[in-house]
Amino acid sequence: MHIKKITVIGAGIMGHGIAQVCALAGYETMVTDKRKEIFKVAYDRIKSNLEIFVENGVIISEDVNDTLSKINFVESVADAAKDADFVIEAATENMTIKKEVFKELDGICPEHTIFASNTSSFSIAEIASVTNRQDRVVGTHWWNPPHIMPLVEIVKGRYTSDETVAITKELIRKLGKVPVVCKDSPGFLGVRLQAALVIEAISMLEEGLASAEDIDMTVKMTLGFRVPILGPLEIVDLGGMDTFLYAYDYLYKTLGEKFKPPNLLRRKVELGDLGIKTGKGFYDYKDKSVESIIRRRDEWLIGQLKSRGLLKTRKHSQNSNT
Repeated sequence: MHIKKITVIGAGIMGHGIAQVCALAGYETMVTDKRKEIFKVAYDRIKSNLEIFVENGVIISEDVNDTLSKINFVESVADAAKDADFVIEAATENMTIKKEVFKELDGICPEHTIFASNTSSFSIAEIASVTNRQDRVVGTHWWNPPHIMPLVEIVKGRYTSDETVAITKELIRKLGKVPVVCKDSPGFLGVRLQAALVIEAISMLEEGLASAEDIDMTVKMTLGFRVPILGPLEIVDLGGMDTFLYAYDYLYKTLGEKFKPPNLLRRKVELGDLGIKTGKGFYDYKDKSVESIIRRRDEWLIGQLKSRGLLKTRKHSQNSNT
């Protein structure tokens, strides 16, 4: 399927940024919103975003007007979506509203049009249930600010076809973003991962364990440094499955049910799949250089420390006795 025209439903915080990404990638982009007064605000924000890109060397000045020329703001959903190949819904996070939008789109758009929802947590299957094209309804959860954040979660609903997922994945890549695919489940991937960290941080503060500043600083100076180069499953592989299991068993025993180790972790340890030290963990390291993985991690961390002025390089001093 060749996608030429993209329609974005909603010109608010997420919608205008998504439209910017689509237009910057060269797609004719239609934007509609029931609040016509928001169109000028959205246009101004997009223009400002593009100018910041120019100032930081991401694009050249000529790209600003070229991108803006590809974005059309229209009041009517029918005018915006009647010949769209791909529609991205970025309306208010309200299931009733989203269903109304998708039902309306189903009666407007051509049969081939794919519908995508930017919902961060709602069921894609439920949203799709009001349409006659459930196989062509998919989730595309963008992260704020969408014109900068690289990830887009593609959510496969109960009836979403593999073809729809493949087309969506290809489009997201053409938009310059990084796609990941997950099943339809509350919170998908990113929201659940973020929720686990945020809820625990708030719990620590509630317990009086430390100040808000020290809890946040702990995240910034540990997870905040490692996560950009190593995901949580890679961190466990490098640290050793058995080490993490022993630690989490202790937390489970002392702090309660929320720290109960997943059965998968326990099974891995029982099988002897302990991570890089055995050649297999969550990942298979048989054909990978462990040394290169560690070196890549260390060089990233050193670079981050230097860029933030947290690592001072020592100058060679001449020995006074020579």
